[in-house]
Amino acid sequence: MASGIVQKEAVPPEALEEDAGTTGRLSLGEESRALARARILQGAVSVLAEKGFDATIDDVAAAARVSRRTVFRHFATQGELHVAAVNDVMEVIGGELRALPPPHADVEAWLTECSVRLHGLIRRVVGRAFWDVHIQRPGTAPVVHAALDGWIEMRDRYTREFATTAWQAVGGRKAAPQWVVDAFVLQLSAFATNALVAYSPQEAGEVSARILWAVLSSALDAQG
Repeated sequence: MASGIVQKEAVPPEALEEDAGTTGRLSLGEESRALARARILQGAVSVLAEKGFDATIDDVAAAARVSRRTVFRHFATQGELHVAAVNDVMEVIGGELRALPPPHADVEAWLTECSVRLHGLIRRVVGRAFWDVHIQRPGTAPVVHAALDGWIEMRDRYTREFATTAWQAVGGRKAAPQWVVDAFVLQLSAFATNALVAYSPQEAGEVSARILWAVLSSALDAQG
């Protein structure tokens, strides 16, 4: 008597790959690779924040809980991994800067809110890594230097925009004075966060906000 169980024909791997391509869905293998890469990147960001560019592939592998071989399966060189981590941090920081709320009636309170938020973010995802941005490090791959230059350019652009917004919110005319912009660039940078490492992100943000409020007040007095 014939069995009621229908034997299904095995689907060859190439058919699965073709299906993934036509449906836009990731195959199980692709999804696994994407998750592994994301884990490695997350590990790299956390290790760079802790150790800066002295971090090794072994440090990243340990943080990501993968083998050294797995890291090199996704990133051919340490420089390639560092560039990917820098770009990942840039995306996070840029997204946060773009999402800063507009100033409200209490500009000083708004300035404190934004400063605390940025210091917390820098402490979490930047840490020691971008303290190293301005240090000449022999042997660092050119592609890493290029990525770090991109980071500095992005940080300066957004901080200048933030300084101009704050300046206009307190009644400043035209563009903010350059020295005011420079004060914002310094106080909302990893330099300030690391210099205030003895403070919590909340306290560090409050300190920077007070300094920037004094800067804005002095510039307004000078404007007359």
